[in-house]
Amino acid sequence: MTKVKEAIEEVIEESYLLGLSEPEIRRDFKRFIDTCYGVIHDNVKDRDVETGLGESLAREQTCILIADRDDSSEDVAVGQEAGKEQSTLEEFSEKVARRKRQILRIIAKYDPKLVRLIDEQRFQGEGVGEQPSGRLPIRRTSWSAAWKPDWALLRVQLLKIGYATTIGVIIILIWLEFLQK
Repeated sequence: MTKVKEAIEEVIEESYLLGLSEPEIRRDFKRFIDTCYGVIHDNVKDRDVETGLGESLAREQTCILIADRDDSSEDVAVGQEAGKEQSTLEEFSEKVARRKRQILRIIAKYDPKLVRLIDEQRFQGEGVGEQPSGRLPIRRTSWSAAWKPDWALLRVQLLKIGYATTIGVIIILIWLEFLQK
């Protein structure tokens, strides 16, 4: 059952990354790594374990950067087309999603609570919790439309809906498995 859950979480992560451009994916991955480092530094008391997890994070970050450099050098040699760019972005999103899940599995081997703490920090948006009414905040600008939704808050809400849907699907799969027996 954990493999199914892992696969679902990886698909959710990948679908989130597909909505971003390549520089945004890089920033998101760097933010993810920085969050992992911060949580490990703040919560792991054993220096050997902290060093080992830090090395694993650095290795995973290096692997994705090396793989990306190899892909970009191949693209320059072959030449880029619009369809190829899209498939390259999809492949890059898939690699980053896979690396994120791999990093979380490595950390979970040491302490699953760290993964929960990392997820809490990752999905905290700027300004979340500042709106007491529960409505999406509106930004006023002098040169554009009268209102504009806060995309960071909207993104967090969509991620919450995605995770709730994932949990629902997992429960349905468990229920169907019991019905088959």
